[in-house]
Amino acid sequence: TEFELLKLLMDNYGKFVSREKISENILGKKLQSFDRSIDMHISHLRKKVGLNANHQERIKTIRGSGYQFVASNSDSEQMNQ
Repeated sequence: TEFELLKLLMDNYGKFVSREKISENILGKKLQSFDRSIDMHISHLRKKVGLNANHQERIKTIRGSGYQFVASNSDSEQMNQ
């Protein structure tokens, strides 16, 4: 699940990915009120992918809406090499 979530976020690099889209595409179900499973998967992913070169989270939370995979300029340069 975490790998598929990371893939979805990276496929949409720099773009907002809604919690609804994550729930339907990754968990295979409609988003339920008070469902914290997405948040737990994101938390585990953040621990695994670490911080970017600017010491900021690579996965940005768009409060109450979704998430965005972001990187610093030096991260982008490394990804392109």
